[in-house]
Amino acid sequence: MDSYDAWDIAPVANPSLPDGRRSRLIRKAALPPGRRAPMRQVLHRDEIVAPLALDLPCRQLLRRAQHAIASVFKSEVYTADLRTTVSASVLKQHEWDIAVALRNITELRAEYASSASAAGSGPMTAAVLASQQRALTLAQDATASRVSALERYAAQLEAVDAAQRDWQGAMRVAGLNDKYLDLVARTAADQHAIAEIANLTEQAAEAARIFQDSLQQAALAAEALTLPPES
Repeated sequence: MDSYDAWDIAPVANPSLPDGRRSRLIRKAALPPGRRAPMRQVLHRDEIVAPLALDLPCRQLLRRAQHAIASVFKSEVYTADLRTTVSASVLKQHEWDIAVALRNITELRAEYASSASAAGSGPMTAAVLASQQRALTLAQDATASRVSALERYAAQLEAVDAAQRDWQGAMRVAGLNDKYLDLVARTAADQHAIAEIANLTEQAAEAARIFQDSLQQAALAAEALTLPPES
């Protein structure tokens, strides 16, 4: 099986459903059937998107989206400070919208392949097929852009987590500065070493600045994930 096997990807349930209903649908969709599911998903179409309802390129995109969302949920800074910036419900809505779009693309791509193989070779038919192919490409590119926005947000949070850990580490070791300064002053009185150790305080301040800048960048990345108001 390919590296994007469908069982490596979680089914996606409509986030507007009650939690119990969502959990039951996901468990049922995650059970491997005795045979490969048909490409067109019929039952519970408005409630669940099963991975097997997607072709390989679309499964790849959904897996990327789910990996990005999982990374966001694991972020220490997101859990502690940024959940109000982009809520879990917003991320789940993105996942659902992406999954539905990918299922539609999969189905139309299968129909397109069938039409292209059965159609005649005249110029009018070719023009229609070319426009349909272009529509499929535009739809997939738009969905891929949305997935990339999720990935950028996740990457920014990873950078913020790293900056926070660096800042905390700098604060921790900077607290020992006085002991090292006293040690050097009482032994070799090495002015170069004294200046080098004293510089730790400035490095700690710089780490704090980087941490704050990273938080600001995370907020900017989150703006791309804001959902439009419902009409």
